[in-house]
Amino acid sequence: MRKVAANYLFFPGYPLIKNGYVVLEQNQVKEVVDTGGLIREIQGLEFYAGILVAGCVGGKDLNCKAGEPLLPTIESVYLQEYREAKGVALIEGADLKTLTCRQGMRISLLR
Repeated sequence: MRKVAANYLFFPGYPLIKNGYVVLEQNQVKEVVDTGGLIREIQGLEFYAGILVAGCVGGKDLNCKAGEPLLPTIESVYLQEYREAKGVALIEGADLKTLTCRQGMRISLLR
């Protein structure tokens, strides 16, 4: 099992989670863990700066302009693309204080 954490998690069926982690088994999301905002050291936990989202967002162009709210944009991808919790993607370069899009923001699938 692989445990991956980030500044924020935003997965279908869950509220926005600060400093949580997901448990992956064979690249499928088995558990989304809300730590209450406090990440503690866990053996084998990988931490990434950014927002972890469902893998269906990876490789997508969100067409999100700088300053626009990010979460509604991700939700629209989930409505169109989400079928199962397979893999995770990382959004880097977004404004994490305001959760808005920023020029140069990148989305990549975690391998």
